[in-house]
Amino acid sequence: MGRTRRMSQTRARPPHPWMDVDLAGAGDTREQILRTAYALFWRHGINAVGVDRIVSEAGVAKTSLYRHFGSKEGLVVVVIERHTDVWTRNWLQSEIERRGKTPAKQLLAIFDAFDDWFHEEPFEGCLFINTLTESHHYPTPVRDAALAALAEIRALIAEVALAAGVRDAKTFAQRVQILMMGSITNALQGNADAARDARSIAELFLERELSATG
Repeated sequence: MGRTRRMSQTRARPPHPWMDVDLAGAGDTREQILRTAYALFWRHGINAVGVDRIVSEAGVAKTSLYRHFGSKEGLVVVVIERHTDVWTRNWLQSEIERRGKTPAKQLLAIFDAFDDWFHEEPFEGCLFINTLTESHHYPTPVRDAALAALAEIRALIAEVALAAGVRDAKTFAQRVQILMMGSITNALQGNADAARDARSIAELFLERELSATG
């Protein structure tokens, strides 16, 4: 089991939308609904949160939700797209670029960023994985959106791996993403140091790949 969770001392904290839902600054009804749903879905899951709760906490009429998003399913898809902006592009990508001065170091910096994330309170896991788990029984736009979000992360890893000199960047990215997703699950089980274990494995993968191309 991992050590006690600590508050991160890094400059950029992992995003926790439920800690920063400012409806007063939402600007319009659509944004109020989106921010509220984003917080609720990540904290409680998509299946446990109904339309009635979303509109109640957002302080809007149910008809407003349907007018802007069509359905709860449509709202979930937009939330996933927002999470891609907030988590993948604005947090993960910027963090690995900040922490790693070379592409190879950026690949390992994924797990350094995860280490800070896993030690944050509260740690609620990954919205993409959680959504995929809740929608895995049948194909839906929600499942497709979650898969597309994970594919974008994989593409980011592959791009960095290619710049680092990894020959089969696509396969390498798939393996790294397996480590990322596994470490998230392990952290949810209570091992706050899961990212450090995953980093060690990723480093072995990377050394093997670079030595094969050298």
